[in-house]
Amino acid sequence: MWRKGERLYALLVFLVVALEAYALAVLVLAFSAQLFRLSGAPSAWNALLQAFFLTGLVLLVLSAFVLVYHAYTAGKEAQDKEAYRRFLDRFTEALFTGGDPPPPPWPPAALEALLHLRETLKGEMGERVADWLRQARPPWVPKLKMRWPGRYERLEALEALGLARLPETLEAILPYLHHPDPILRLAAARAGARTAQGEGVLRLGEALLSAGLPRGALLEALLLLEERAEPAAALLLERGGKEEAWAALEAIGRLRLHALGEKVLPFLEAEDPELQAAAMRALHRLGYPPLGYEGAVLGLLRSGEEFLRLQAVRLLPLLPQALAQRALWEALKDPSFYVRRAAAEALRALGGEALEEAAKTHPDPYGRAMAAQVLREGAWRP
Repeated sequence: MWRKGERLYALLVFLVVALEAYALAVLVLAFSAQLFRLSGAPSAWNALLQAFFLTGLVLLVLSAFVLVYHAYTAGKEAQDKEAYRRFLDRFTEALFTGGDPPPPPWPPAALEALLHLRETLKGEMGERVADWLRQARPPWVPKLKMRWPGRYERLEALEALGLARLPETLEAILPYLHHPDPILRLAAARAGARTAQGEGVLRLGEALLSAGLPRGALLEALLLLEERAEPAAALLLERGGKEEAWAALEAIGRLRLHALGEKVLPFLEAEDPELQAAAMRALHRLGYPPLGYEGAVLGLLRSGEEFLRLQAVRLLPLLPQALAQRALWEALKDPSFYVRRAAAEALRALGGEALEEAAKTHPDPYGRAMAAQVLREGAWRP
């Protein structure tokens, strides 16, 4: 991956290495000829002096370039920061006074200031900043459509398009969800999630299905959609594989997509334990009772996997109270500390009487101690 200024530096380093290799080759040939008496000593010493001179010259040029480059970049960075602050002040003043922005075309510092405002502001002011970005005719979409852009330029363009959140740019982003470079696919998923609106959310969901992204990246894309995530999450849940379904279940719970609660229930009986756990986490966060799947939840209390028993215990308060209390009473006998802790906290959520009784009369000494501990903690809470 190339960054700004690195191509020139790489070319200079290549020339330095090539010249040093040439000097070394000349030295080897000259001293080999003297060793076999094919030439005299003066020619060998001349070659040595020439190699010393060439090495000194190369080091001088390389050192001068490094010093000049750092001095130039430091000054350029200070100028860019000052230009950024100046444009940010002018755009902010135009926003809050209803005036006109400075006339385009705008330099990169102005575009950076607009992206900062677009990322910060929403609603009417955010849309006004989006209109200014459209007037500026930013170079990001043309960069993505170039035949041979570098990875740095593509990543920079994708990040800028994500910050700009212009729905019409989604067409340029979606092809990168099938790029062979996984870094570019991840950047495209982030940019697409920030940009997609309306029908574009479904098209983004279609692209995510075949993007081959890991579950964490899929979840991040869904979370970036925020309140727009429902169509994409439903699509991944219905048509996706294990990774897509897991990401959709997690997003449904974290984003509180209550309309998809019914679609989560069948995953309580999934063959994959991670999908079962994700489904229970989603229902717990939604506060959505697993009606019709009570037997599946109770069955998971006997699972050999600790994390499944833990999630099942946390879901029990959503069942009918009498059934939940009986199941939680049994869960206090669980060999896992964390499951017993979750069972005691769930009993406290159902009402203090059940927890008090467990602290006094539960047959399992560890369950009784856990109930007493949670009861004491509740008494100290304000």
